[in-house]
Amino acid sequence: MIAWKIGGDQGEGIDSTGDIVIHVANRLGYYVYGYKSFSSRIKGGHTHYKVRLGTHPIQAATRHTDILVALNQETIELEGSELQGGVILADSAFSPVLPPGIDAQLLALPMTQMAKELGSGLMRNMIAAGASAALMGLGIQPFYDYVAKRFGTKGAEVVKANQMALQRGYQALSESAHTLKTTWTLTPPIPADRLVMTGNDAVALGALAGGCRLMCGYPITPATDIMESLVKWFPSVGGAVVQMEDELGSITAAIGAGFAGARAMTATSGPGLSLMQEAIGLAAMTETPVVIVDTQRGGPSTGMPTKQEQSDLLAMIYGGHGEAPRIVITPSSLEAEDVAQYAQQLIASSMEVTH
Repeated sequence: MIAWKIGGDQGEGIDSTGDIVIHVANRLGYYVYGYKSFSSRIKGGHTHYKVRLGTHPIQAATRHTDILVALNQETIELEGSELQGGVILADSAFSPVLPPGIDAQLLALPMTQMAKELGSGLMRNMIAAGASAALMGLGIQPFYDYVAKRFGTKGAEVVKANQMALQRGYQALSESAHTLKTTWTLTPPIPADRLVMTGNDAVALGALAGGCRLMCGYPITPATDIMESLVKWFPSVGGAVVQMEDELGSITAAIGAGFAGARAMTATSGPGLSLMQEAIGLAAMTETPVVIVDTQRGGPSTGMPTKQEQSDLLAMIYGGHGEAPRIVITPSSLEAEDVAQYAQQLIASSMEVTH
């Protein structure tokens, strides 16, 4: 098993690079587990994406890191302590320095320079992905194939440029491999057709499996992914997503749909749940079924939108005016075989339209 992590400034493509590694590893047949940490801002501030991959199921993150891709010195300072004899793959553009007490080998590659030679500094992340592939002993062709599929709609030139960046990173690391004290050889995986999904993706697939055909919602981090997933999937089964003007409109519209006999839902987070409390009482008083998904933020007030914790449990159980029965459920594990099986059935049947 290998624990790989990339870190840098938010807005530098950290998320995209992690997605490439996790999806390619999954396509090769490895079990994967990803964890992202980012700030509540569009650009700037430290962010990282960690991926564990191996030949058996992985259900949690780990403190330990084997390979750290550092796009700035701050990443080495903040994340370097997780390595125990591993490798820090850094961009030589910022003159990386290994602080005292960090047990790792520092390998600097001119990622920014190579990216500019290819015509754009934005290619640095693809060079990092290619170098990571070589470091983990993964072939480069699966990365070529994934990039071709992911960027195919942007034209052949974009695909070719990204593939060249992957190749440059892969070659540069291969030429420096003789200097490494630590190398990894993953056991060949058993090919399998598995999905890569987030918890919000699983919720959306569960809604499909449960017969839900209408979602009324208002964008709010970190619950918006559910809406975005259902926007893509609902039309194939005769469903629809309606973006409302706010959380009050979302919950009352979902209640109205339920009163008319439709299976409807909404999704929100802590601040939105607070606004919905009176309408939850309305649903209880009229005995109208409605499903509310609360993807919980951490902290009080508006909370921290990109950090999660079990922060709203009491509000979900007891919140509102007066007493009324409600059902509060939560996932007990990260296993999602039933949802994944249902998703595969939908894909196999070309998502046959039902009404």
